Amino acid sequence: MDKIQSYINENIFSIGSKTSAREAANTMLDNSITSLLVKEENKYVGIVTHRDISEKVVAQGLDPSETKLASIMTSPLITLDASLPMNEALLSMKKNQIRHIVATVNGEVAGIISTHDLVRFQSLRIADPVFEFWNNSEVLLDESTFKFALDKLLSAMRNSLGDPSKTGRAIKDEEPLPIIAQYAIDEGLSDFADILKLSIS
Repeated sequence: MDKIQSYINENIFSIGSKTSAREAANTMLDNSITSLLVKEENKYVGIVTHRDISEKVVAQGLDPSETKLASIMTSPLITLDASLPMNEALLSMKKNQIRHIVATVNGEVAGIISTHDLVRFQSLRIADPVFEFWNNSEVLLDESTFKFALDKLLSAMRNSLGDPSKTGRAIKDEEPLPIIAQYAIDEGLSDFADILKLSIS
């Protein structure tokens, strides 16, 4: 269940590169989506998001009716094979500073994964251990209770993340907490890293 394939939106919406930003915005609004793949001659050449329209058109004072998608789309497409772990999508988004990635199967576009999908993935995989930790208010007041809760959290995170995650492997190998925290930050597990920082300081 931690593969990209399990979380992608397979309902692909596309639009021509010569289409105006206004028409693209209306298409997104009508379909309750936040991105569109951009096509040229039946080939996917880029992606445009509601954020692109907001930052590259509206904020710049450009006319949405005259601005073509070819001038604001992100191109070339950043893709990942759908068989890869979800952590790869998270890391790619962080590295490339993007919110949408195109998932492929056998080299063909199969769907899109967004930060919303990552939130859903993270909530299913790790929110419970972190929530359970903070749900015990005594952890910040008593040192022995904190250590017990931390050990329990580390075990739960190791089981949730598994070997595909550097954080999971670091916990399994009993690496020092500062190293585990850094891996957690690199993999976007900031809530978990914040807890580890409490034990380091």
